[in-house]
Amino acid sequence: MSKQGFRFLWVGQSFASLGDVLYVVAIITLLYEATGSATYAAMVAFLRCFSNLFSGLVAPLVLDRLPLRSLLVYSQFGQAGLLFLLLACLYIFDQSFRPFTMLVFVVLISWLEAWILPAKNAIVPKLVTKERLVQANGLLATVDQGVRLAGWSLGAAAFVWIGGMPVLWVTAALFTLSALAMVGINDKVQQDQDSSTVKADLSNWHKLREGWVILWQTPVLKIISALEILEGLAGGIFVGGVMLVYVKEVLHRGEDWWGFINASYLVGALVGGLCGILLSRLVNRWLGHTIMFGSIIFCALTFSFAWIPIPVVALILNFLMGPAFQLRDIAQRTLFQKAIPTHQLPQVFSAKGTLGFATFGISAILMAGLTDYAGVQYALNVSAVLYAACAVFAVWNKSRLLSSSKA
Repeated sequence: MSKQGFRFLWVGQSFASLGDVLYVVAIITLLYEATGSATYAAMVAFLRCFSNLFSGLVAPLVLDRLPLRSLLVYSQFGQAGLLFLLLACLYIFDQSFRPFTMLVFVVLISWLEAWILPAKNAIVPKLVTKERLVQANGLLATVDQGVRLAGWSLGAAAFVWIGGMPVLWVTAALFTLSALAMVGINDKVQQDQDSSTVKADLSNWHKLREGWVILWQTPVLKIISALEILEGLAGGIFVGGVMLVYVKEVLHRGEDWWGFINASYLVGALVGGLCGILLSRLVNRWLGHTIMFGSIIFCALTFSFAWIPIPVVALILNFLMGPAFQLRDIAQRTLFQKAIPTHQLPQVFSAKGTLGFATFGISAILMAGLTDYAGVQYALNVSAVLYAACAVFAVWNKSRLLSSSKA
């Protein structure tokens, strides 16, 4: 196990996660200031998802050509470089060109982001033993959620104190620090990656579909992928705009409670990550049970969330969703990492990420449309039914999940 290499990984992720939050806060607020249009601000989330999706489709070709450490380093330096270039453009161009320029760079930066996630998830099993995977995934999840929770508060405050452009400078510096931290991942990981990915002269088409083939031909991965499709289709209910409607029409509160709802979930997810660390041995022994009960609990909480219009109770329910989702996510990620050889993980995680971007994008449109057409409580109930389908499907495949947990 490479403790030092893993330490550099989570330090680098911390800088990257904080930078990502500050970057989104700065871009959205700068766009709104420049245009006065909420549509422009909403385009940030759409374009990020769109760019992630299409970049994820070609990611296997990049993952096949570069060692994981190199890909992490180049991608983070690339994001930093693009931000510095964006800042230069914002100083050069006049006000009328700024919105378009910012949206173009959102697409470019997000394109690189779709390569970082599969590389990060695939490199973890090369840095820790199988017995420590749950603990490692829990630590990464805790760091990510904790930094993001702090980042949203810091981002809003920083924008008020120093303005959007200085926040972008800070973000570029954080991406640079992240890349420098990734450089510290030891050379042995790079050499192992080089030696393990020596392949025959395969066509690009074969490389593009390799992860998808493994995903659907490995029984436990096929089950988890089906679960994540259902979860992705349900997850659009928690998109910011839909939750704002929920706060106003169901809880009858203002925008400040929208912030409270989001913060309560992030705190719950942070607690879930800590539980993953503290209960790593137990979760590792009961990965299948964690997935099943996580789905059941999340379904029950979503139904309750839809029909109990008491603000304090809504906060508590949203907080409880955090540990249920985070522990289930840690268990599913760990099963992925244990089920297949490490040299195939980049392609499989790339396919998994692309699947997630696609289903989430569909869900965001679906849930927003249902909210406008039939009301937010109806949309929440549809989401809860989809989570119920997850729970039923997990229980239906109980034997496969439990047997894979023991591998």
